[in-house]
Amino acid sequence: EQFVGFQSIVVATGIVGETLPEPFYRFLRSTREQYTHYVEEFEPYVENMYGSELHGSCAPSSASCVRQATAAILDGITLAGGVSVPTDITTAVGILYSTHATNPYPAREIPAGKELEFFWKNIRIFAPVMGFPHWIKRPTCPNSSAEETAKLNKGEGRQEACKEGPKNQITGYTDFNQYAGGVRQVPHIALAQRDPRRWGADWIQFVVRDLKAYMDNSVGFAEMAEDSSVANGKLNRSCPGKTLALMISEAFLKLFKKEKWEAVSPERIAFTMGPTWVSEFVLQALPR
Repeated sequence: EQFVGFQSIVVATGIVGETLPEPFYRFLRSTREQYTHYVEEFEPYVENMYGSELHGSCAPSSASCVRQATAAILDGITLAGGVSVPTDITTAVGILYSTHATNPYPAREIPAGKELEFFWKNIRIFAPVMGFPHWIKRPTCPNSSAEETAKLNKGEGRQEACKEGPKNQITGYTDFNQYAGGVRQVPHIALAQRDPRRWGADWIQFVVRDLKAYMDNSVGFAEMAEDSSVANGKLNRSCPGKTLALMISEAFLKLFKKEKWEAVSPERIAFTMGPTWVSEFVLQALPR
């Protein structure tokens, strides 16, 4: 429960983080300290499992490759898969109870033995990850030029971080640049998941399809962002938690017993646009 609360704060912060003026950074100190606490808590496990492989494998400017990897893993748990799985479990459960006109699946029942396919359908229609941003030109380092910044990019997917300058007296942090001078592309995953060229004439309908159809056509886990011939696959950007996400969600739907719960005001469970896709709702246990 404590982590979920922290997760909500980080997600909310991420929405406004890039445009937040520097003088306001001090108000995020408690969030940063809590994040650091989780990194320190996870780090021994990452060291134990991957330490021998990680040491010396990251950018020379990094103080600790293990800490850098731990932070990346925590990012995944906090933001990427950590938010995506609950998002589509929520839409899946909402579909089973909603009597609102926006419910795309009036049957409101999971076909027998099709829990995994049913969850796949939620991933396709209610994409928990809307886009897949990547830089094709990195932002210019503070107090540097685009040419000097480009020299920090090394071969085989490696790059050096910008050199740290003096700390700002107001914020307590060194100056940095998150986007100026950079060029970013964002493939629209949510739109691609509804491409009629791949899904056919009923692309917009909530039809539970064969598992093979989802495996062959999905881009919801950025399956297309893989090329193991480059840097031995170290630059693959597909979701490393795909199998785990599907396992968790299938197990949840198999264990969830619709008949043991009822929705408070099912007529108000409405489906909207992403990234949340469904309005908030409450379930309560039925008397035994």
